[in-house]
Amino acid sequence: MDTPIGKLHVNKEYREVMHMWQNHANEPETDSFENPGFSSPVLLNLLNQSPCVTWILDVRSRKFNFISTNTFDFFGYDSAHYLVDGQDFHEGIKHPDDTLNTWKLVCNIWKVLVAIPSSSRSNYKFSYDYRILKPDGKVARILEQNSVLKQDSNGNITHLLGVCNDITQWKRNGTQLASLTSVIDKKYFFFNSDMTTAVKPPTILSKRELEIVKLLSEGRSSKFIADKLFISFHTVNTHRQNMIEKTGTKNTGGLVQFVVCNGLI
Repeated sequence: MDTPIGKLHVNKEYREVMHMWQNHANEPETDSFENPGFSSPVLLNLLNQSPCVTWILDVRSRKFNFISTNTFDFFGYDSAHYLVDGQDFHEGIKHPDDTLNTWKLVCNIWKVLVAIPSSSRSNYKFSYDYRILKPDGKVARILEQNSVLKQDSNGNITHLLGVCNDITQWKRNGTQLASLTSVIDKKYFFFNSDMTTAVKPPTILSKRELEIVKLLSEGRSSKFIADKLFISFHTVNTHRQNMIEKTGTKNTGGLVQFVVCNGLI
């Protein structure tokens, strides 16, 4: 099958990630992901018509065990390309100005992820954004969010569950960021492509703040949030202002955009 894959940009960080993916998982690739749920017509119909692209990636082979058929709606390319060429196809449609920085972000994420005890890795999700080039030349900014779907008997990550959203209308600036978040205790890290080591930033939002900003993203008023969380109206607004200062945003809209685009909620 002819595919419009661009040149694959390789840097040091790309090689490091490939080493982690292919050498930390020691069991054979024939140990594939199988879940009866993904053969359910109801679930498949839901995923194929959802407002995001969903995939299961085997990091050892970099092949997709599953990908929803709505890739054409979001990326402009048929899902068959992904099933045949694997992750290389998606790499080929990324904007060339974003590719190298994307791998720097991914490398920083995985350095932290593999250092986490294997029993806790499935509690983490990570996200980062980048631009892609559609067949008609248009550019779209994609937020890719991944969670650990399967590990081998030694606790090594073998499969990721990925979800991609088009955030072109949400994020206008070109700054690429990434985050790694625990879904249990909401502990998270921010990364940018200039970081050489993983750091926990001073802009961390507390569990209460994340609860509040999630409700703000749903369009809830301060009064509604106060009543729901059993706190005062003043406390809600104080948290809101503190979050705006921590994230360096200008207003509530910017705050919501920040947490959505960085996969914090």
